[in-house]
Amino acid sequence: MRVGSEVRNGSNMKEYLEEAPQSWSERLVLSAVPKDGTLYSDGFALSAGLPVSYWGQLYTLLSDMEVELRAYRSEGRVILTVATEAEVSAPCARCLEPAREKIRGELRYVLSLRRGEERAVGEPESDGDEEIIALDSWEDEIDLAPMIWEALITSLPCGLLCRPDCRGLCPQCGANLNEAPCGCKKDAGDPRFDVLKNFMRGKGNDTAKNQK
Repeated sequence: MRVGSEVRNGSNMKEYLEEAPQSWSERLVLSAVPKDGTLYSDGFALSAGLPVSYWGQLYTLLSDMEVELRAYRSEGRVILTVATEAEVSAPCARCLEPAREKIRGELRYVLSLRRGEERAVGEPESDGDEEIIALDSWEDEIDLAPMIWEALITSLPCGLLCRPDCRGLCPQCGANLNEAPCGCKKDAGDPRFDVLKNFMRGKGNDTAKNQK
């Protein structure tokens, strides 16, 4: 598990995750997927333990994340769907107060043992919109942690709101406008446009003089 972006030094380490934790040890046993094409399914719960770092901010899982697996065989491949569901918390994008949201992610993978695709071992190929992961012939178990992590982070919203009508913070004094008006005067506008305003005002005066 990589914790933060710095190397561990005694007790000094970042308290967030940038990849799947080592505690996620779940694996898919390929022999458990029926060879007749019947659907195989499984479900379990995982805990992140630490906040997740993504989109430049930290997301806290408020409870265990529910994971659902669905897999079946087709034409020498195993089609695997990984779905995640959780409730996360992060600072509101407008007022910075805690905000929470239920998220659900789902990704599909194609696991192949076909000879024609063995040349791509370790490198994913594409089959339309699907990602093909070519496996070594001796592999019987698939590490699910990277796939679960990918399904989780791709479902994280880039910004959460504490409520849809959040009024945010006053740009002048920083007061939370959801609690009460701050009394600051409204900004008359971007001062960088003052030169243009003066130019247009002068142009209008010149036009008025020419019309007299």
